[in-house]
Amino acid sequence: MDDTELAPVCRRCGRPVVRGRANYTMFEGMHFVCFHYEFEHRDTDPDDDCGLAGCPSAPAARGKERLLDTLRTLVGEWSDGPPANWDVHSLPGYLEALAWWLGDADDYYAARKVAMPSDSWTVVSAALRAATVYQ
Repeated sequence: MDDTELAPVCRRCGRPVVRGRANYTMFEGMHFVCFHYEFEHRDTDPDDDCGLAGCPSAPAARGKERLLDTLRTLVGEWSDGPPANWDVHSLPGYLEALAWWLGDADDYYAARKVAMPSDSWTVVSAALRAATVYQ
């Protein structure tokens, strides 16, 4: 028997859930993609990005633009010195917080019951913002 013969079946599409088997219960007996389109994508055209982190329809170019916007915003916030609303006030402290957040990113997304975005631009953008207050 191979993995597909032992895998639970997605209640939306009827195909075996092999790769995402560990999250089968969390995603209510479905693949993440099926769960997303069933409950999260709402009335958005399936070919369009719905705006939620991890949306399978999110084009990489949008993620790249979001990352560039995040970087520009962070530079603007720091233009007059360390921002008061940031928990870190030095480049080494910020980079350390960034490394810790990226190391914990799987848990961050799992706690919110969403899959980590497949678009790395989006993950890095979230990490850059989170590192300003991550301890």
